[in-house]
Amino acid sequence: MSKKKRPRKYKPTFENCGFWEYYKDLERQFDNFLEYVPYLDRNERACSFRLCNILLSIGGHVDSAFKEMAAYGKFSKNQKCKEIREKVKESRKRIQQGKSPIVISIKDCLSAFETEYALSRERIIFKRLPQRDIVIPFEPHNPATKAPEWWDIYNGLKHDFSNHFEKANLRITRDALAAACLINVRHIPAALRLYDFGLLRIAWAEKFTGKPASEEVIRDQVIEMLGQNSPLFVETPLFLYYYGRGW
Repeated sequence: MSKKKRPRKYKPTFENCGFWEYYKDLERQFDNFLEYVPYLDRNERACSFRLCNILLSIGGHVDSAFKEMAAYGKFSKNQKCKEIREKVKESRKRIQQGKSPIVISIKDCLSAFETEYALSRERIIFKRLPQRDIVIPFEPHNPATKAPEWWDIYNGLKHDFSNHFEKANLRITRDALAAACLINVRHIPAALRLYDFGLLRIAWAEKFTGKPASEEVIRDQVIEMLGQNSPLFVETPLFLYYYGRGW
């Protein structure tokens, strides 16, 4: 009898869309919450145990995403990314030995990807009724680490739940989710996969050509088109991101 093959191990990455699927589940959770507590000005400070759980999951996703982003081959000359990769490698060894992992600071991650994507200035549109909000999810708030406000609250929630419960409100969770969305549309390998799935679209192309925008460009051109004055955009149920707007 032939031996039954073991199922191939699945390791989520940006390239195989694992991180996008992870993000989509987080967005679904938040969207479901909005069915009961709509995003209105008067509700922005609403807090709940469900929001705490969503925020903790989003923070974990962003933390993991940064480590995965540092492994991208085209960032090999980025010294901060190199340091993150080395710390991740050593941390995995320590975990296997039953030791505590190495903490990779948010300051190092933000510094590494500020160089590549200028995250602190990137904007994304939150589609709430009756208006649209422009969110800058990585806008620096902490002067020491340059971390956004939502990150400090997420971090506080992990280590001091009681004192941070009410801070994990609707607005903070929205901002954190916007950050996760931004990473998943801005990181180059992620953007290429969104193109493959027809989610990376060209403004007005479908209206004027009558065919999917993905047919208007070839994959090799996508990276070049992510720069300034780009016609590309990605839209999810909650967010809208335009590439190259110079924001």
